[in-house]
Amino acid sequence: MCAYGQSVALNRVKYTGESIQQARRALDLLDESAGPIPAPAHEAQRRLEARVFLGLLENRNACTRFPLGIVSVQPAPNLVTLQVDSVVRAAEILFGLLPTLPLEGGEVHGVPGLRIVKRFRTAIELRVLGQPTQLRLSGLPYSLWRMAEEQMLSKWIDPFAMQLCWRTSPSTWTTAEREHFTQWEDDNDPFVQVQNRGAWLGSGLLRRTALLHTVANTYLADGYRGAAFGLTRLVVRSSHVRGQGPGPHHIAAALVDPVFGLPLRLTRFRGDTDQKYGSDQQFVLTDPDKTALLDLRASAERPPSRLSPELWQSILRRLPNEGSENLSYSSLLAGLCGVDAS
Repeated sequence: MCAYGQSVALNRVKYTGESIQQARRALDLLDESAGPIPAPAHEAQRRLEARVFLGLLENRNACTRFPLGIVSVQPAPNLVTLQVDSVVRAAEILFGLLPTLPLEGGEVHGVPGLRIVKRFRTAIELRVLGQPTQLRLSGLPYSLWRMAEEQMLSKWIDPFAMQLCWRTSPSTWTTAEREHFTQWEDDNDPFVQVQNRGAWLGSGLLRRTALLHTVANTYLADGYRGAAFGLTRLVVRSSHVRGQGPGPHHIAAALVDPVFGLPLRLTRFRGDTDQKYGSDQQFVLTDPDKTALLDLRASAERPPSRLSPELWQSILRRLPNEGSENLSYSSLLAGLCGVDAS
């Protein structure tokens, strides 16, 4: 067990969105060797979390009260728990993760081998069969998780044209899932090797997802994954409320924090350093081992016209009033000395 002080718990809350009580309980359970936001204990868990974060990013134009539809995250060495903000978002997340297969042939959609293995009063637990993985989705009553599954099927999946692998084969991988995994996730494939080396970035960002709304005035986020020069490249695009509350630079500053952040350093910055002008900004961060690159692109802009007034008002009510005093923008940009900061 490791006894962390109140200040550590308060800082963890900025990254996770947990309550202070949840943060204190989680910190009390950690070993001394673990940081206040622990990394996954197993490589399989890290890869699953990277896949989950990518799925959250790729659900474009999903404007919800919280960016990516995630209210909070509870990271533990063998488990990560995501609190979703609505039934609709839960259905979208499940659609992106649970494996399905066209009956007339084709590729598996979702994560091969992923199954719902437990149901709780306000959560469901998913695992990749045969792997040391654990993902818990929380925030909805038991009946609403059932509703999210049915909404997913009625809105995006034709059950008469698709094999629902997680239902038809709840305790074993299907043959199609194994073949898909062998073909597209072969550890000997150079592209797969690049993505696996950089999986820590997606996993680390998932475990710090709340930064988008706790330290910055973000109302929408999406992105995508690619590869560049032999490393994993994640592009995260965020929209911010112009002239209200702290800007996106607080996210970048939090990610390079030596205790709570990730092993990243700012290598490139584009935009105006004076936040009041509301110009677009781009932060490029890389790790010393050159395994991953994070491209943060932030824009101050008006909300989309399709957004309901009620949702927009709920977003404005939860925006932070000011950034963390511990996140120094000037020290962040000071690291650009000698680097192209055009």
